[in-house]
Amino acid sequence: MLIHGSMIKVIIAIAIMSSSLWAAGVTLKASSSEVIEGGGIDLQIVADGSDIELPEIDDIGGFPVEGKSVSTKLESSYVNGSFSSKNIKTLSFRFFPETDMTIPAFKVKIDGKTYSTKKLPIKIVKASEIKSQSANGYLMSMSSDKKSVYTGESFVVTVNFFEPRSSSVVKVEYTAPKFKNFFSKTLGKEKLLRSARGTIHKLQYLLTAKKDGNFTIIPPKARVGIKDFNGANRDPWGFFSNDIKWKSVRAKSLTMVVQPLPSEADLIGDFKVSSSVDTTKAKANSPVSYTINISGDGNLEDIADPKFDLPGVTVYADDAKTSSSVVDGKLKSKYERKYVFISDQSFTIPSFTFRVFDYKKKQNKKLRTKRFNIKIDANASPKIANTKTISKATTAGKSRTKTEVADKDRDILEDHKYYQNMAIDNKQEYGVLYIAIAYIAGILSMLLFYIIKSKLKGTKIRAITKHNYNDKEALEILYPHINESSKIESMVRKLYTKSRGDKSVNIDKNELTKLITEVKKENR
Repeated sequence: MLIHGSMIKVIIAIAIMSSSLWAAGVTLKASSSEVIEGGGIDLQIVADGSDIELPEIDDIGGFPVEGKSVSTKLESSYVNGSFSSKNIKTLSFRFFPETDMTIPAFKVKIDGKTYSTKKLPIKIVKASEIKSQSANGYLMSMSSDKKSVYTGESFVVTVNFFEPRSSSVVKVEYTAPKFKNFFSKTLGKEKLLRSARGTIHKLQYLLTAKKDGNFTIIPPKARVGIKDFNGANRDPWGFFSNDIKWKSVRAKSLTMVVQPLPSEADLIGDFKVSSSVDTTKAKANSPVSYTINISGDGNLEDIADPKFDLPGVTVYADDAKTSSSVVDGKLKSKYERKYVFISDQSFTIPSFTFRVFDYKKKQNKKLRTKRFNIKIDANASPKIANTKTISKATTAGKSRTKTEVADKDRDILEDHKYYQNMAIDNKQEYGVLYIAIAYIAGILSMLLFYIIKSKLKGTKIRAITKHNYNDKEALEILYPHINESSKIESMVRKLYTKSRGDKSVNIDKNELTKLITEVKKENR
């Protein structure tokens, strides 16, 4: 059926008249007028009209609003032969009241006129007053094991999120607390505490105050997505395509009082310290292991590692191992660091002092490690001999070079060159010449072999020398030369760590052979 143009104009005119006759208005919608302690309220200001100006809202009664959004839609209807339409504009937001209060009236300007929403009283219901948990009984709390701390003192913040047993949670969007002015670390993983009423999700944070003052910890919050079995998309059995209803919940904020330390301190808490060595007597250039242990009540995460600078002693240190846990409501910490000292002369590992402030007794004290005198037996493990040319001698009118041992303490059994040199010295002139000719002939034969081989394969001449050293042999060879280069020092550390049973250490055999070859070449 065709509609005449004049009829279309009449319909449009009726629509315009109907929309103007539809009275403009504004309403305030709230998810609830009673809020469980720590919970939030979702609010909507809904206005309809042609020209709508919504209010700017940053807080309600001093509590900041969150998640603000604005939506607009055109709603039309045809009732009893009359066609009508209107613009609907909605401002949505949420806030978390912490005390009983009244939400004030909000003013909205619609088509040049000012309209107001109705006031809405809000009541806070304490969690202890709830006798039974319903599907909406989600709770979140935040607490601290201390109300006042010193600068550098640590405390534990616990966040609990309660999920009732009868709930049908699809998703939880958790936002952690904000720890401005504090160093923070998560203590372990989330813990689940189940009961007949529901499940408590527990998270713990270790905090350390950076400076003194009064500071507010911004609380955690969560958006809980719950299956809505009565939603518009519900299937006949309620299993598939269900709508999701979102509920917001947040804990109360915390205020911490941080006092300045009465004096400087390395540690804050109640601790014990101990130190030990694996031996007080060792061979020259043999490792001496030294360990420092600290344990007690308080935080050891930020402790400054002790450093040792001993003349003539090489010191290696492993990374410190620190752990923290909460036992019976108290923060327990442990610290361990291991060192290795290497020297060819006797030395002393000095005592190390930690300045400690005991916040329980409010007094200062000092903790000292034990001092150890390490005796080195230099004759038990002599150094690798260094040889040098110091003079020339003449036999039967011929000149030759004589090699003499520079280190008198050298054990000749460790110097395979010694007997070769002695043999050369004792041979007659023809014997020396014979050995020299044979040596040169051998070199020429080998070079000729590589030249022929390279031509056949089209490759360059490359001498390949390979020797397989086990870790113990390599350690004994490289130890005396740890101060000669950073590469040797790094390799010695790897070899020592592997010799202590650490199978995760990988030794580059090519690099090891190269370093040993260089060391032996320099000491010829």
